[in-house]
Amino acid sequence: MGHSFCVSLTMLLLLLALTFIPTGTSDLASDRAALLALRSAVGGRTLLWNAAQDTPCQWAGVQCDGDRVIALRLPGVSLSGQLPVGTVGNLTRLRTLSLRLNALSGPLPSDLSSCLDLRNLYLHGNRFSGPVPDFLFTLHGLVRLNLAGNNFSGDISPGFNNLTRLRTLYLQNNRFSGPIPDLKLANLDQFNVSFNQLNGSVPESLRSKPETCFLGNSLCGPPLESCPSHGIALPPATAGTGSGKHKKGLSGGAIAGIVIGSVLGLLLLLLLLFVLCGRRRRNKDAGRSPLSWEIRSSIALATARGIAYLHSQGSDVSHGNIRSSNVLLTKSYEARVSDFGLAHLVGTSSTPNRVAGYRAPEVTDPRKVSQRADVYSFGVFLLELLTGKPPTNSLMTENGVDLPRWVQSVVREEWTSEVFDPELLRYQNVEEEMVQLLQLGIDCAAQYPDNRPSISEVTMRIEELCRLSSRNDKSEQPDLVNETL
Repeated sequence: MGHSFCVSLTMLLLLLALTFIPTGTSDLASDRAALLALRSAVGGRTLLWNAAQDTPCQWAGVQCDGDRVIALRLPGVSLSGQLPVGTVGNLTRLRTLSLRLNALSGPLPSDLSSCLDLRNLYLHGNRFSGPVPDFLFTLHGLVRLNLAGNNFSGDISPGFNNLTRLRTLYLQNNRFSGPIPDLKLANLDQFNVSFNQLNGSVPESLRSKPETCFLGNSLCGPPLESCPSHGIALPPATAGTGSGKHKKGLSGGAIAGIVIGSVLGLLLLLLLLFVLCGRRRRNKDAGRSPLSWEIRSSIALATARGIAYLHSQGSDVSHGNIRSSNVLLTKSYEARVSDFGLAHLVGTSSTPNRVAGYRAPEVTDPRKVSQRADVYSFGVFLLELLTGKPPTNSLMTENGVDLPRWVQSVVREEWTSEVFDPELLRYQNVEEEMVQLLQLGIDCAAQYPDNRPSISEVTMRIEELCRLSSRNDKSEQPDLVNETL
């Protein structure tokens, strides 16, 4: 009897002990299943995850802490389609979710509300649509939220006030309308709602924030000069003449070097072009230091911002002649976009071969260039900036190539490093950013206009790449999962 009692007691204690053993394995298995469901649900580039592994913790973009997935970073991997319930929403211990710079669309999955540990949510540069869902406002731990460059619409909800820990909130380049609510978020220090359809006045609680930007809306204030450097950073125009919409925007830090309608202005433009060409030749032929990655990326960003400002003035406003010789550089290599409007008035006067190298395939009249055609030309400019090769048309010359087609062929053969200007290969710490900027140039130079991103999305993507470059040597806050924007 005594022996049986001891055996029974031992079994009972063993069962109790088993009850309290952590179920980390099953939790990790659940996270693994959610990741595989995500891979099956979205199109685009194949996620190179080894499904034969029992743990997902070694998969690219996945970070674990103990028995759970705490970070998922899949930026710029060509994901497309909608995020269904049962994928990222099942990763309930996520602290960082980065799906930026993909082509995901539709509404956000409702079970994302289960990710109560989320601190960083980066969804910018996709095609998510509809109002910002209310369940997002239940994620009280959010510190960084970036929804820029999507198709979110409707009013900006006062529900953002529930996110009391929020420090950065990026909503620019969407379709938000109506007034801006009074967001009394004590920790908020970066707030950007530029290039939406907002109206009314800016609440005092947001005017006082150190980094805010409201450009491209019909707001009563604040003035443009209050926008931080990561908004539109080109300084005020130093010269400009003309009338009507071509003159609009010459003040307020958007476009410099725009000269239209006077002989004096044209002479000034020719002088500046001479300076630029002279600088190029001296750099190439006199052994001067070539442009660094930092300078090239800043030139790309400043140029994109200038074009974006022009496009924000109306759907019928385009530059019409984006090419490298119309991007002027100061002594400190600050970029200025010139020649705005001249193509509309008198057509192009440069060598046809050179001009055609930047011209979108659908353009037949150089005086009738759409905004999407501007984006194509900017894409060729980006590729020229990264490869060091001048573009030409299909007739070719000994000094140039059909740049978009050549870059695509090399990338398709997975010889990406062969594309870049050899001078850029020295900057190995920014290799990822270089590849992403190259991909952006390819996207801009897509054959069909509808497949090209808008210049506002392009600007946002370059801004993120520049931030990523500048933060390589900086660590995150101690309470956050390390995440590069």
